Order: sequence, then structure tokens, then C-alpha cells
Amino acid sequence: MLENKTTITIINGFLGSGKTTFLEHYMRSILKNDEKVALIVNEFGDFDVDGRILNQNDIKISMTQGCVCCDLQSDLVAQIYQLAKQHVDRIIIEASGVANPIDILMACQDIMLEGLIEYPETICILDSIRFLERDTLTTQTQQLMEDQIKASQHVYINKVDQLKDMIQQQNLIDEVKRISPYCAISTTTYGVVQNTVTQGALEQQKSQIFNDHHHTHAHYQSLKYVFNNPIDQEAFLKFLLNLPDDILRLKGFVEFRNSPNQTILVQMANHIPLFDVIDETNMPNTIVIIGEQLDTTRLRNQLDMLQFS
Repeated sequence: MLENKTTITIINGFLGSGKTTFLEHYMRSILKNDEKVALIVNEFGDFDVDGRILNQNDIKISMTQGCVCCDLQSDLVAQIYQLAKQHVDRIIIEASGVANPIDILMACQDIMLEGLIEYPETICILDSIRFLERDTLTTQTQQLMEDQIKASQHVYINKVDQLKDMIQQQNLIDEVKRISPYCAISTTTYGVVQNTVTQGALEQQKSQIFNDHHHTHAHYQSLKYVFNNPIDQEAFLKFLLNLPDDILRLKGFVEFRNSPNQTILVQMANHIPLFDVIDETNMPNTIVIIGEQLDTTRLRNQLDMLQFS
């Protein structure tokens, strides 16, 4: 048994909630403490976008082609074990957007980790608008979003600047309290805390986590597509705006023909596309699409037309 146990922080939240943006701010505050920090980034698809963006840490491990809450659970336990044995002070796990953190918490109770780690701190990043409109999503996705809240000691209600008014914000806070009565709640914009609503009662919250637990996300799929050349920006935007409702998330890196020397980070959630120029110029021109019951053949054909037209 180690004298000083490794601290675990699990950052979770549904696809496009703003986990990476939050984590950039969170990591800066952690690194001020001169801790030895390891970051484990899990991507549901087989291309790591977030891990290429997050660079300010001692150790970074990418886990792709599966989810740390199920497919990669044993790999996650092994990674945590090795890092704890290397006397890492803190391990931060950015879970995939379709991960159920209850299963990650269960993995952290593996006998292999006994005496090596503290009980994990679990943080949920909640997309305000998507959660308010969750009735438009499948039953499985609604259950997953509620489990992500239920499992978390601290819920950060993100993108509150997109809400209509304070009444809508209070309704959202009340809904989070209904699902997880003892969690701490803060509101955030672009991952920056605006207000701490409640400090929570964390010991009581822990006892509620494993009640009525469900696990299923077999209906989620991912598609990776590689562009060999710069593409037409207008045609790509048209493609994004006409994607079907079963597309829940798109992210990756592209180059456009009108600015071929610029690398563009493209992200889309809730049918809102965002483009950002990034400093890195050696990123692979690759995107990942995540959704439910994807028509992968049709999507590949559309992307082929973009690439070769």
C-alpha cells in the first residue's frame, strides 16, 4: 500500500458538452500545485482529437476504439495501476461523451487498485440547451445523461449564456437537484465558472450513485474519415448543416482550399458547427462522426464527393 494514494478525477458529460474546454481551465489550476499529473483521454472513435489539443501535462495517454466504461475497462484499470506505481499525484480521466461514469467508478474499485488510489472525484459537464431539449433524444441517451449527473459529485451547468433567462436557468438547476439531490452545482460559460449554486453534501451523494444503475450504449456508432487534400469550405459547411438528427457529434481537423496552410479545428454539437484556426500545422486532416444507427455508407459517399469534387 502506498503511503500517499493517487487522486483520481473523472471528467464526464455527454457529447459536445464542453469537457475539453473545461479541462483546459481545470488543468491550469491543478498544475499550479506542482503536482505530477497524468491525463487519460478516452475517445469513443478511433481518432484522438481531444488528446491532440490538451498538451499541458506531465503524462498523456490516449485510449481509443472503445469506451473506458466497458470495452476498455480492464485497460483503464491497468493504466491507473501503472501510474499509481509511478507515484503520479493525480490522474485525470476525460471520459468519452457516451461513457457512463458509474461503470468507471466501479472499475476504480477493482481489487488491483486497493490501497493505491483515493475514491475518485467525479465531475459532470452539462450542456444546458441539449439537456433541456433531451426529450428529442432516445430513451437510452436520456438515461445516460441522467446517469452522468447522478454519478457526479460536482455538476457544472455549461453554456448558460445560451439560455433565454434566469427562469430557464433555475428550472435547469432544479432538474439537476431532482436527479442528484446532494451534488455540488456551478454554472459555467465556455468552461469558466460563473456562479457556485450549492456546495452539495458529498458523502450523502456517494451513497446514491449505484442505485438503479443501467448500462447500455451499443446503439452508438462512430465513423472516422481522412481527407487527403484541402476541401471546399462552403461545400463542407453545407454538408454539416444537412446532417441528419442521428448525428450527435462531429469533430476533427481539416484544411480548406481558400487557406490551405491553415489547420482548422471543426466541431459540431446540437447541429451548430464551429471552426477555429489552431497553431498546429501537422494535424492529420481527419474527422470523427458519432451518432445513433449511422448510415456509414451514405456518409462516406457524401464525404468522398467533398474530397474529390
